[in-house]
Amino acid sequence: MAEIKFKMLKVDLSKETTKTIDVTNEIKRHIGGRGLGAKLCWEEVPKGADPLGPDNILYVGIGPVTPVFHSMTIFCFKSPLTDLYGRSAMGGYFGAEIAKAGYNAGILITGRAKNPVYLYVKDDDVQIRDASKYWDKDYWRQKFEYELTQELEKETGQTFRIADISVAGERLVRWATIATIWYHSGSRLGSGTVMGSKNLKAIAVRGTKGPKLADPKEVWNLFNRYYKSSQGVDFKYGERRWGHMTSMPSRYHVATEGVKNKQLGWHEVCMLSNPVEYEQKYKVWSDSCYMCHASCRVPGFQRNGPWGPVVSEIRHDNYGGYNANTLTRGFEDAPPIVALENELGLDGEDGGGIIAWVMELHDRGVITKKELDGIDLTWGNVPMILQLLKKIAYREGEIPRILGEGHKFAPKLLGRNSEKYCMKSKGVGITSYEPRGSMYDAIGLAVSQIGAHHGNRGAPERVLFDSLTMCTFHLRVFNNVYDSSTKGAALLLNATCGWDITSDDVQRIQMRNFMLERSYSLREGEYVPKRDDTLPDRFFKETIYTKYGKPLVLDKDEFLRERVKRYKEWGLSEDGLPPKASLEKLDLGYVISELEQIGLIG
Repeated sequence: MAEIKFKMLKVDLSKETTKTIDVTNEIKRHIGGRGLGAKLCWEEVPKGADPLGPDNILYVGIGPVTPVFHSMTIFCFKSPLTDLYGRSAMGGYFGAEIAKAGYNAGILITGRAKNPVYLYVKDDDVQIRDASKYWDKDYWRQKFEYELTQELEKETGQTFRIADISVAGERLVRWATIATIWYHSGSRLGSGTVMGSKNLKAIAVRGTKGPKLADPKEVWNLFNRYYKSSQGVDFKYGERRWGHMTSMPSRYHVATEGVKNKQLGWHEVCMLSNPVEYEQKYKVWSDSCYMCHASCRVPGFQRNGPWGPVVSEIRHDNYGGYNANTLTRGFEDAPPIVALENELGLDGEDGGGIIAWVMELHDRGVITKKELDGIDLTWGNVPMILQLLKKIAYREGEIPRILGEGHKFAPKLLGRNSEKYCMKSKGVGITSYEPRGSMYDAIGLAVSQIGAHHGNRGAPERVLFDSLTMCTFHLRVFNNVYDSSTKGAALLLNATCGWDITSDDVQRIQMRNFMLERSYSLREGEYVPKRDDTLPDRFFKETIYTKYGKPLVLDKDEFLRERVKRYKEWGLSEDGLPPKASLEKLDLGYVISELEQIGLIG
């Protein structure tokens, strides 16, 4: 069984050049996706580089498993939101299309185009094309994707997969997104901002070569083993019906979901997120990503809402930060918010945190209605939320421009002791989850090297799944079916790549990627874990109450003890630093000298 070779397309927008690079050896060391992205950031991005400058990269990450197993596209870059390592995950079909075009290790984009462009990739035909007619012309996402798709179909007779930015990315809002098929969004940490900083409107890909697999029969067997397992079938039925409709309501009952910018543990508005009612009134169908049986996307059509007909797809990720956190009326108010943020290219999770923060500031008189250009941002006021989101995306007005700078920079620019009410960790909004309801969640949100990303929480296992470009929603089932994530990954990698590796080998790669990513954040972002791996004072000093009257507050001493315990579980020092001996064993000796220079090595 011959080993598969891995090719990456490298595009230099400054020099207007493209070339294909053999990265087979790097794939063996990092798998792809998030792991290879960390290596590329370390090598390609100069220390201290401006995330919005031409020295930053945008790696459109895929890997060996992308075209065969519930695939994601993982964008990697230096984050303009945090100045740390950045990662965004996008579902849909886009990553698989890149593999079919022959670039089974993804696309690396460097430099900055002089004028707005889009990248055209049709197998070996790669072009950097002018996109001026689409830039800064109120081309919201659906309109743009439709017109470019039609244009390319008329030219080639084929349908392209497109990943693009919208208004917020063009205007460099620091929490802008990349998306495909409108609502499959690569959110968190400013992926769309980086793309916009490169004057890159879109990447359009059509692949006709098909994926290269070392042992297609064994891949098929592993595929069937997973999807026909009892765990896989149960997962499918639950996800296909509800998607994320049940996750928010279930968390409200145990006070692990944010309410009123984390001021409360329960509010009567929590009862309005009713998945059965939403299903009966608005759900249209179930939709899946490439090669995934779960179909956890549940698009809905609100025909007679106060804002007119609205099509949306509501998830914990794009609405959880609003919902009871801004005291909106649950799934009744969700469709227009979600639809608008998708169209404008705004990250719903950071957006929910920003809006809740400003609502509290408005409530306390820190920001006035006049300063918001007449927007009366009272709790639950959806029309005002929509107005403010549009102003933020277009950078209209002093306060909206500041809010577009995100959780790390906006409080400093605004001043007025506003940072006290900003729920964040390392510049990332703590939006959906309520840390006082779960010490496990509290530690995970605090110690992640990419910020308080509730879907990531820093764990090495999640770094592995992002390196495989597999959806982390499947993580629990995958572990059950294959005994562990590393055993299952070894089986898949051997079948797809023609390798002969073990679970222990995968464990080593997993830790290599995790340690490299943490090392990058340490090198780049003035990040000191002992100081920065924490949460806002509100969670330690203000008591909230569950629906049933149980008081909840984080005990700081217990938090610090549990934090050390989590560090040790992840192979870090008691101060959250990568140990020198571990870096050497993981063949990461090249990062040691730089970490030693800044005194951040275990």
